Amino acid sequence: MIIQPQYWPRILRMAVPIVIAMLTQTAINILDTVMVGWLDPSYAVAGQSALSFSTPLLWLFGGFLSSVSIGTLAIVARRQGEGDFRLAGAALTNAVTIAVISSLVVGTLAYLFVPQIFRGLIDNDAVVAFGVPYARFRLLGVLSMVTTAAIKAFFDGTNKTYVHMVAAIVMNFANIVLNYVFIFGAGPIPSFNVAGAGLASLVATYIGLAIMIGWSLLPSIRKLYKQYRPSSLNLRTCWNIIRVSVPSGCANIFVMSGFLIFFKFVALLDEASVDAMLGSVRAFGTDAIPAWISTQNAAIDAGFGVNSLWTTDMSAVMMQAQPPIYSSSSNVLVSILSVTFMSAMAFGTATASLVSQSLGKKDAKLAETYAYESAKIAIIFFSLLGAVTFMIPETIAGWLSGVNGVIAATAEVLRLLAPGLPVIACALIFTQSLFGAGCTKFVMFVEAGLHFTCLIPLSYLIGIVLGWGVLGMWGAVLVYASALCIIMFCKLRAGGWKKVIL
Repeated sequence: MIIQPQYWPRILRMAVPIVIAMLTQTAINILDTVMVGWLDPSYAVAGQSALSFSTPLLWLFGGFLSSVSIGTLAIVARRQGEGDFRLAGAALTNAVTIAVISSLVVGTLAYLFVPQIFRGLIDNDAVVAFGVPYARFRLLGVLSMVTTAAIKAFFDGTNKTYVHMVAAIVMNFANIVLNYVFIFGAGPIPSFNVAGAGLASLVATYIGLAIMIGWSLLPSIRKLYKQYRPSSLNLRTCWNIIRVSVPSGCANIFVMSGFLIFFKFVALLDEASVDAMLGSVRAFGTDAIPAWISTQNAAIDAGFGVNSLWTTDMSAVMMQAQPPIYSSSSNVLVSILSVTFMSAMAFGTATASLVSQSLGKKDAKLAETYAYESAKIAIIFFSLLGAVTFMIPETIAGWLSGVNGVIAATAEVLRLLAPGLPVIACALIFTQSLFGAGCTKFVMFVEAGLHFTCLIPLSYLIGIVLGWGVLGMWGAVLVYASALCIIMFCKLRAGGWKKVIL
């Protein structure tokens, strides 16, 4: 691996503010997990499990719409490289218009169908009861999320990555205060428990949006880019943004759908633990207990119904009583791994901007160099992060959960995933580099193929069929990430992306 450190300063100047911004934004989800974990255990475990389903759900809808940032970044950075600042400003005007209209429509539909979606994902009544209000509050923030993403893409594409960093820091500080107030209650404000975390995040995201809008209205920026002018609205510009963004949004749907199904499989492990407990009744109980269970099953088969006057579905009863350890652990894992995901995405976003600007300057070789050098930085950084994670997984898991079973399950998976963090990071950086070049359709097809032919069937096969449990399921995630990294690297080496016209 030949290192060319002369390119690193510019990559780092672009990436570090994005890293800080994304980590502070990620902290909103992590803080939700941490503070919900501080609640009484009757709320904490099921509440954290509810968050594990709510976060992918938010990104399924909000993430799809936020893909407008991919097209915006690619086009703005390309115009910036060409020196056409007016067209860069026009791209922002059209992107914000798309963001507002699409988020109002999709956000409303998602809000209405949240209960049905949760019921299709998990049978635990406590998880559904906590998850639906939380998810609805977060989905009310889709408008702020998507519009912020569009404005952020404009600033990232014009080398002003520090703008979103400032907004994210303020937003995260507000979320800390509001989380405490709405989750636990303060003064006249009652405790909303798990739903309070969603309400706090909702308010915080609109605070961040207000900062982004205010910054974009500064006279110096409006003078150069001439954005927000009605005359800049143009169907062709809108179509170009949508054309580049929609494949990215579809890729996000495949990713989030894949992981929602993955978490559904994890929930099956919690159900299996209940079956194991019922089995232990037969093994260790008195002779009367197995006979009673047989009588119950016979009554159900005879048509008396479940949970009637004469029958009790013990599986359902114990499912509600047994904390969903594996689902809660998966939420903690996602919160921990989001540090890796978002840091790598930050390097990828910076690289995407540099790639697009270089292509705008007709320097395809420089664009390719930025992609590889960014990956080399990531390999060094995430190798160190992986080493630390491997050595102290229990300590890291303990930061987000106080339940011993959750900590143990999380630590076991962290040891498995830690050596693969550099691979995950490179996969994300290469993917974002291709996004920056406008090669979004290729990424969409790859993500669809890998999720539905690799991640989903492999996690079910290893974790459920072969009985390797949660460790086998997360092992399938490593296989998926490795395949994604190899495919994206080969695509970069092939070079066809250098000819994409924006």
